[in-house]
Amino acid sequence: MKRIKERWVVKVGSSLISGNDEGINKLFILNLVSQVNYLLNHNIEIIIISSGAVAKGMHELKLSERPSSLHLLQAAAAVGQLGLVNCYQKAFNEFKLKAAQVLISHDDIANRERYLNARRSLQTLIALGVIPIVNENDSVATEEITFGDNDMLAGALSGLISADKLIILTDQQGVCDSDPKENKSADLIPLIDLDQDKENIDKLMEGTSGILGRGGIKTKIKACSLALEFGAKTLIADGREEDTLISILKGHKIGTSLISQRAILPSRKQWIASQGSPSGNLTLDEGAVEAISNRGGSLLPVGVKEVNGDFARGSLLICLDTIGNEVARGLSNFSSEELLKIRGKRSKEVLEELGYPTDEEVIHRDNLILN
Repeated sequence: MKRIKERWVVKVGSSLISGNDEGINKLFILNLVSQVNYLLNHNIEIIIISSGAVAKGMHELKLSERPSSLHLLQAAAAVGQLGLVNCYQKAFNEFKLKAAQVLISHDDIANRERYLNARRSLQTLIALGVIPIVNENDSVATEEITFGDNDMLAGALSGLISADKLIILTDQQGVCDSDPKENKSADLIPLIDLDQDKENIDKLMEGTSGILGRGGIKTKIKACSLALEFGAKTLIADGREEDTLISILKGHKIGTSLISQRAILPSRKQWIASQGSPSGNLTLDEGAVEAISNRGGSLLPVGVKEVNGDFARGSLLICLDTIGNEVARGLSNFSSEELLKIRGKRSKEVLEELGYPTDEEVIHRDNLILN
């Protein structure tokens, strides 16, 4: 099917969606849909990543703050999801447009076949002129497999559907040099270079999340970093304005643009990067860090100093240097039980220790993504 001009992923946070009108800000949703209609008429394909199900469920269940209990959180999401999508569809009906609810969990991304199926499903909806409204499947997700917030889900989906642009709408004008909720004179940062501004970025990523949501500025920057690896342009902008998306289309300078010069990942590594929370981490010696960072090598058992977490073969792991900095992440060829036995051992010793043939690499370079 023919690909039109551009494809945008638009992520909308709970602070914008929630409101006193039955737990949902219906006026905001109607305005958002009006802007989407404008974009569609200007050859822009749109995928909406919408928070708000838990906030709506909290209203229906008369909860004053976001549940800390997993089961209560799942119940709130299940109750709220129906009302949220109904509100969206009523707004889309005003413009004779069709929307579709799409719930995605970590399993849909972590499994390569389901990842490709989700991609085909979303692309088919888009080709049919339907606007997908995507949310993490909070009603069935568990703490171990959840993406953690819709910011990271938006970053992952930017790669899943080959988006040209990721726009994260928030209740601030963009990324500021300090927390605008605490410092009224905080200034907007119009451009962040993720390759050059690392020290300043670490300070900015100390922001906290709100009462209704899980994401702060940290997850938004991480989501943009992920989307940039997929080749999408990224922007964090003020969703409270009535014409934010239209202004972006017209090229107006608003919000905070995030850029990077890093190379776009190949398709398989995009899939690996899309996965949610890692299952464990490995501490590597200096030789292993050098081999994978500068020589294009795979990670071998001899280079592993410490193993943390309980995980199976094929799990996503973080690789750390000796002072705790992340240097890479990738898919393990061994379980945690096996790695605890063979860490620090040379290849010929691995067979002797385990008693059966295995892969030589803990993580093959094809399944390894440098930080």
